[in-house]
Amino acid sequence: MHALGTESAFEVVNKVKALEAQGKDIVHLHIGAPDFRTPENIVEAGRKALADGFHGYTPAKGLLPVRESVARYCMRFHGAQHVSPEDVLIVPGGKPTMFYAIMLFGEPGAEILYPNPGFPIYE
Repeated sequence: MHALGTESAFEVVNKVKALEAQGKDIVHLHIGAPDFRTPENIVEAGRKALADGFHGYTPAKGLLPVRESVARYCMRFHGAQHVSPEDVLIVPGGKPTMFYAIMLFGEPGAEILYPNPGFPIYE
């Protein structure tokens, strides 16, 4: 546990609070928590999804309709010739993305750059 280090991203929170105390107007996007309310259409979509029975875990790779949409997006807007929904992985934030990138590119002798401040898991 001692090797994990500290959540240096929370140091950013403290700096932001200090800037706000000086009168600076700041939009909070650190730690994945904006400082504004969720738009009502998204709140209603969440309520509807819960009422319709969508309250369990999703498939590990993400919902198929979402993966299909991402595949179409990649082909339409990024010029990819073919992207299968089976090649798309939906993840809940940056930590899994960093993990997969490190697993993909990390090998003995490779230098991997990661954001700092960031989360200890990145190290």
